[in-house]
Amino acid sequence: MILTLSQANQLIAVKDDIIAQKDAHIEKLTEKVESTQRQLTILQHQMDQLLRRLYGRRSEQLNPNQMMFDSIILASLEQNAPQMPATEVPVQAEVKTRKASQHHGRVPIPEHLERVEILLDIPEEQKVCPETGEPLKVIAVEVSEKLEYRPGKLIVNVYKRPQYALSQRADSFAGVIAAAMPDHPIAKCKADVGLIAHLIVSKFADHLPLYRQDGIFEREGVTIPRATQSSWLMQVYESINPLEETLRRAIFESDVLFTDDTPIPLQVKGNGKLKKARLWVYVRGGTGPPLTAYDFSIDRSKKRPIDFLNGYRGYVHADAYSGYDELFKKEAIIEVGCWAHARRKFDEAASSRPKEATDILARIARLYHEVETPCADKMPEERRRFRQEQATPLLDGIFQRIEEFRRQTIPTEPLRKAIDYALNQRKALCRYLEDGRLKPDNNLAENAMRPVAVGRKNWLFVGSERGGRAAALFMGLVKSCKDCDINPWEYLDDMLRRIMSHPVTRLRELLPDQWQPLPKDERGLIPVAKA
Repeated sequence: MILTLSQANQLIAVKDDIIAQKDAHIEKLTEKVESTQRQLTILQHQMDQLLRRLYGRRSEQLNPNQMMFDSIILASLEQNAPQMPATEVPVQAEVKTRKASQHHGRVPIPEHLERVEILLDIPEEQKVCPETGEPLKVIAVEVSEKLEYRPGKLIVNVYKRPQYALSQRADSFAGVIAAAMPDHPIAKCKADVGLIAHLIVSKFADHLPLYRQDGIFEREGVTIPRATQSSWLMQVYESINPLEETLRRAIFESDVLFTDDTPIPLQVKGNGKLKKARLWVYVRGGTGPPLTAYDFSIDRSKKRPIDFLNGYRGYVHADAYSGYDELFKKEAIIEVGCWAHARRKFDEAASSRPKEATDILARIARLYHEVETPCADKMPEERRRFRQEQATPLLDGIFQRIEEFRRQTIPTEPLRKAIDYALNQRKALCRYLEDGRLKPDNNLAENAMRPVAVGRKNWLFVGSERGGRAAALFMGLVKSCKDCDINPWEYLDDMLRRIMSHPVTRLRELLPDQWQPLPKDERGLIPVAKA
């Protein structure tokens, strides 16, 4: 069959259309395969992270030689994981019985506890009538019993206060004279200061919920309901809450600060449900003794750190949370990045791109092993010079390598996300070279959050916003005591006995970094200063 030229051209045009359609179809299928491959890579990365949480190491310490075996280990665990047959567990109906209501009045003090008598007498010069000069006689002794705590032992302090008056003249100008009771943060409280200090330390340093402390007291034959313990803690907080602002201002005494935040469950009043609140930490850096303050908030708004740091001027170590962006727009506040956060993202990307991620991890490790460790004991100015000489070429090499890897990755890859984080934070990550007092990471703040994480697993939630603020103050004082190598119980036992009569203008003296305990007499009391 002989075709004319026009027919041949039409046939060629039809074939070209068919080829173009097939090419377009192939291109669409190729794009779909690539998209599916990217999704598969992301899912594989998520599965690797889950397996690592279940079976892998928790430490972020780098061992480059080990990373090549990670995939082999995980594959082996997948193959050897035992397959448990599904069994049906019979559900038994639970019969709930109503608990008899208990009287929540004043706490009775058991008779079997040891009594320690403390005589609170008036000075000798007050034991005579100011009108006649006749000696006053003891007409009665007022007895007040307070449950006290001595480490490892419950005792009862029995305060005996002789009351003096003229026995023949009840209407005398002298009246009845007795020594005053020692200062106490809770008026007419059955618990003495040492026991209250023990409750605070047990909950916020030893992470013992109040119901566990209730059980411990019951083993000693003493019943202190949780509601009573909680009431004591809240009343103490109301008495010492001026320390909140004092502690905040003490944090500002240095121009180096570390901050972080963590979620903390908050019980909603009325329905008993939980909502996610936040606990922010602010750690004072620099060369002086460390101080730690916590701030409770009902949300993670960017307004929270701005309000707390109002009036602060200096460096702030923080992660790349977008809520800090508004804070760092202030001229007086300078951002310092965190290499621990940047490194962690490369560590997470090692399961999908082990060669590239391990390269960056090894380079970051050199920053610590070859620079930070040797200069740890140097003075700030010497450390600054050493870092600029030794760390600058290492940092330049890290970011040069990161730029090379960026051209080899696609935006959805875990490695690309780690690369973008580091590049976006480059200026802040290198800022620690400016001052020898700065740190390459935010680990001081992250370590200050560890007690919160441990406590959160035990006491589970805070019961109210007021309770959250109280917990923040107590945790800040306890953590500051630990950082200053002070026994928290000794600090609280002394501070709570003094704060009610301490001048408001000198509350700074009662914070752990400046605290000096006052001597106590043989009764365990702080002598009253004579006017």
